[in-house]
Amino acid sequence: MFKKGLLFVMLLTTFAFAAVACGGGNTSEPAPAENGGQAPEEGATGGDAGNAEATSLYNANCMACHATDLAGGGNFPSLQNVGSKYDAGEIAGIITNGRNGMPAFQGKLTEDEINVLSQWLAAKK
Repeated sequence: MFKKGLLFVMLLTTFAFAAVACGGGNTSEPAPAENGGQAPEEGATGGDAGNAEATSLYNANCMACHATDLAGGGNFPSLQNVGSKYDAGEIAGIITNGRNGMPAFQGKLTEDEINVLSQWLAAKK
């Protein structure tokens, strides 16, 4: 009985951590990452990783779920080639309103920040 209770607490803790990491936490600080909290270097994702504002927004709001290399993992989809599937307007809509397990960022990010991020992601083809 004790082992089942401990397992339940561990699963609940894991779920809570995942929920906080994917939009429920403080968006003013970048999430920790293996590469020091930085988005991937140019060439790693096939896009312009030099856009400082976009990479900063990605680090602070997306990286915890979609990974430093935009590869995602588990229930979090890859964003490496997202621009070949969606245009910037569609990406902005997903960021704004959320989708499936992704939280909505309307009210957490400004419209300009969402546009910068969606343009940057749309270039990932």
